[in-house]
Amino acid sequence: MKDSTPARFIFNKNLDARFLDELFDGDAAYAQIVFEDFLRDLPDYWKDVETAYEKQDLNGIRTSIHKCKTLFGYVGFSDIQQLCQEFENSCSGKAIAALESGYQMLVNRKEEARDIIESEYDRLKIFNAADS
Repeated sequence: MKDSTPARFIFNKNLDARFLDELFDGDAAYAQIVFEDFLRDLPDYWKDVETAYEKQDLNGIRTSIHKCKTLFGYVGFSDIQQLCQEFENSCSGKAIAALESGYQMLVNRKEEARDIIESEYDRLKIFNAADS
């Protein structure tokens, strides 16, 4: 007897799969749209972070990191979301030089996250094409 239960997309181990499963409730097509939105929006959001950082605009950094924090959350990067929150908090009352190591860590994690989401997006497209 063949199992008629539809296949569920298994997210990358680096993502908060429990949160994503709850968010998408098995709707891999919706997940694909959200991951595509992330890939489209991240460069613009991050450009705002870079611009504020270069201008040493702490309020601008805080605001732009807050937007990125939300974006990372929607694709299951709860660890990066937490790093963004910590960095956002550290923008209050610190000199820009004191933020350098935290900023570099976020830049590196952002790049790793983008690579993972690109891969997941490609996997979602294949999964959804096979499921149609």
